[in-house]
Formats: sequence, C-alpha cells, structure tokens
Amino acid sequence: MVPSWSVARQLLWISITLLLSFAVSCGTKTRVSSQWRSPEYKGGPMHKILVIGVAETSTARRNYEDRFAEALRGRGADAFPSYQFLPTDERLTDEQLAEVLRRDGFDGVLVTRLLGVKEKTTYVPPSSYVVPSYRGGYGYYGYYGRSYDVVHSAGYTRTEKVVRLETRLWNVADSQLAWGIISETFNPTSIKDGTSSVTAKLVQQLAQDGLLAK
Repeated sequence: MVPSWSVARQLLWISITLLLSFAVSCGTKTRVSSQWRSPEYKGGPMHKILVIGVAETSTARRNYEDRFAEALRGRGADAFPSYQFLPTDERLTDEQLAEVLRRDGFDGVLVTRLLGVKEKTTYVPPSSYVVPSYRGGYGYYGYYGRSYDVVHSAGYTRTEKVVRLETRLWNVADSQLAWGIISETFNPTSIKDGTSSVTAKLVQQLAQDGLLAK
C-alpha cells in the first residue's frame, strides 16, 4: 500500500499542474501568425512614427494609439498617437494625413486595423504524470516498486477568444510599405489588457526586424 504522505504529495502535484495549465490556457498572450518585410526598404530604424488605430469608437482608438505610442517610446522611437494631430473620428483623407506627415517630420506611419474576433475550441486529451514517491525503508524492491506513481488527469475542452489584427508600417519618404504583420491575441480580459499584450509583442517584433533602434 502506498504511504499516505505519498498520496498527499500526488494530490498536491496534480493540483499545482492543473492550476498552472489553467493559468497558461486562460492568460492573455499574443502571437505572430504572419509577417512581411520589404526587401526594398533600406532606411534602417525609424525614429519618428505616427500611430493610427482604426477603431469603431474614439475611446478604443485613443486607448490603442496611446499604448502603442508609449511602447514605441520605450524602445527609443519618437512616437505619437494620431488623434493628437487628427482628432476627427471620421475617415481621414490622403491629403489630411499627408499634410500632417510632411509638416511634422514623420518618417514612419503605422496603421492597425481589426480583421476579426472569433472563438476557438480545443479539446485537451487525458494525460498521465509520473511522480517520484520513494522515501526509503522498503529495501531494493520497495525502491524499485515505489520509485514512480502514475497519476491521471481527465480530458477537458478549452475555449479561447482570438482577436486578429493587421498592422502595417509605411515609409513616409517614398510612401511605400516597409513592414506588415498579422497578430492573434488570445483571451483578452479587457480592451486595456488586449492592447497591452499586442503592442508589447509588435514593438518587440519591430525591433527584431530592424525597424526600431535596439
């Protein structure tokens, strides 16, 4: 018979494992699903960037632009939310945007738009964990027989909310697309939470791809 201390340890192991699995599955995370960098862009890091968020409400737009600009400034770029220059919530014309970019000396303009929101359901099958349980005192066969105890966790269904965004960075000097990315953010608990996750990931990727100073 397995000693009671071993059973208690098994239960503790199971509890910790399930809690960690739950935290990972429910936590907000952002991943890059596809990206592209223009082979023709040779300008190096961009230093002054205008951030534009295409959103249904002015609140969502301001929240996104503020957080993205802040994240970019944390990487050394001189970044600004577009609502400070273009406060209208109506669709901007090419002339309005071009005037701001020229007048204020921007070398990059970054635009993000929502591609869609969907729910993704995944079945996680049952699994087994091998837990060492030997404490001594059982002889060599006791050591062998009690070296590992196998515990099992039941299968379960996990539903995730996925927010897909497309972000593009344009070179103002020649009006050419320099960089583009599609991101997926999983299980955002709020607009603030989702925005923080995606902006942190995109700024990291921009730096890795040489569009920001490292």
